[in-house]
Amino acid sequence: MGSDSKQINGGLVIVFDGIDGVDKSTQLELAKTQLESDNWSVLASRNLGGTPIGEELREVMLSTIDRPSMTNLYISVAIQEALLDKIEQERAKGLIILLDRGPLSLAAYEIYGSRLDEATGWQYVDAGMLRLGPELTIIYNAKTEEALDRLKSKPGQSDYFESMPLEYFERVADGYDIAAKRYEDFTVKIDAGQEVNTIHEQTMQVINQAIESKLTKHK
Repeated sequence: MGSDSKQINGGLVIVFDGIDGVDKSTQLELAKTQLESDNWSVLASRNLGGTPIGEELREVMLSTIDRPSMTNLYISVAIQEALLDKIEQERAKGLIILLDRGPLSLAAYEIYGSRLDEATGWQYVDAGMLRLGPELTIIYNAKTEEALDRLKSKPGQSDYFESMPLEYFERVADGYDIAAKRYEDFTVKIDAGQEVNTIHEQTMQVINQAIESKLTKHK
């Protein structure tokens, strides 16, 4: 971050989300490069992870050890709490924060994918969304089978979630639709079945709109 980099009063949080295989992480990196080239102060992080304790817990979360869904919930919330502390500090510096997954992923994967009790799950999701306060959540959509085929084509062993059956990911995709409607005021869907550059252009369009909206509020 250069001394002449631009900041935003109150910071800006943008979440990149969607089922495994939609290449949201690729779009986050492209957006980070673009924003930095435009001289914005940017921090990229991830949930699950993002802090020393969060990265340690991520390893446990992605391991193939069998456990009940409530255990996944509590591990996710522990990771999220540490990350939210960090994000609050960086927000105060006026940074644009790009976050790989946010609280809505907890809804999609645990409430709907793993069929966690809805009242219990949404209690933690809503609390996380309230504290994070993202100005924009981008949910990348793709046909479930195509996303999973893309995921399987990548090198490396499948983690706990990636090893789940197709039916699980179909429920996750439905969960994202439900979560997007619940938070529709600042959630945008983008078709991840398009060319990478097209997706990037659409991503930057909604990001620039969010930046302009935030700057207008503080004029």
